[in-house]
Amino acid sequence: MLILASSGPTVGGMERQASQQAEALSKIPNTEVSMVAAGCFEKIMPPSVFHYPLTMNRSRRNLFLLAALFKDIKKCSPDIIHAHGHKAASLLSSLKPFINKQIKLVATAHNVKRNNKALVNMDEVFVVSKGIAEAISPINSHVVLNGIKNHQAGKLSKTSFCESMHIDPSLPLILGVGRLVPTKRFEYLLKAAEGLKANIVLCGDGPEYSKLKKSAPSNCTLAGHRTDIRDLLFIADFMVISADRDGFSLALIEALQSGLPVLSTAVPGAQDLLPESCLIRNTEKTTFHHFLCEHIKHLEQLRLLQQPMFEFVRNELHISQVAERTHALYQQFLEKPNNQ
Repeated sequence: MLILASSGPTVGGMERQASQQAEALSKIPNTEVSMVAAGCFEKIMPPSVFHYPLTMNRSRRNLFLLAALFKDIKKCSPDIIHAHGHKAASLLSSLKPFINKQIKLVATAHNVKRNNKALVNMDEVFVVSKGIAEAISPINSHVVLNGIKNHQAGKLSKTSFCESMHIDPSLPLILGVGRLVPTKRFEYLLKAAEGLKANIVLCGDGPEYSKLKKSAPSNCTLAGHRTDIRDLLFIADFMVISADRDGFSLALIEALQSGLPVLSTAVPGAQDLLPESCLIRNTEKTTFHHFLCEHIKHLEQLRLLQQPMFEFVRNELHISQVAERTHALYQQFLEKPNNQ
């Protein structure tokens, strides 16, 4: 049984990852998968996964929420309960004294948080990057990197896309992808982009949209929410991640799977995969601007430098492989005596 405690309706990286892992796990022989999640996530729930809908827009200490979750656990009677995210881990931690001791309790930390108390009460802890493992230390954890489904290049061309956005197709195309929220720090990219001989296109929606649009220089375009992001990754020159906090960006590995180089701040995930020369150590406007300029001058070298990362993601981070690694760890946990 997986637990996803997000309120919704926004589908972020953790929600997508939990859904895709659930689907891939359900395809492993002799494995039944159910998921407790808000009703609004029915749209991302695979048919092979049994969905226990639960209203999650309540406090993690809410007694009605805890009682409803406990009822679903009793109904399902699983071998393993796997909480995705800190809120789900907190709910599970509160219920631990009442849960059958034979059931193994697992939690995945998808991001760096200040309070990791709930993780201490788990039998096992997964993290999605080495950076998170370091952040939650001395809690022991298993690093299981996020995975994605493969995607082939579509018919979209750089010229047709640029023309549709009314930008010059002869200039380098730089993408920023993600929810427009404060932690993504897209304002750093927009400030550094001023005067660059390149087009910067931000793909995504969120509460920062209006603020970013007002401050965007003339070579920056906010494209809003798009359903063809993975096609765009095949036609751009590189992607920039300017977040100051992240767990393991799915946009990062989707870009690398597409053969698109990535420049990123030194957040978990990027630190695991990217060469040092591709990590943004200073987001001050002028320094960041010069960093981007240097890479724009050497686009082919950048692509060649990240070729090993492209191959690693293609060969190791397919969602089915991540599910198999997760399943193998589940098997190990179930074989452990309860006092270990």
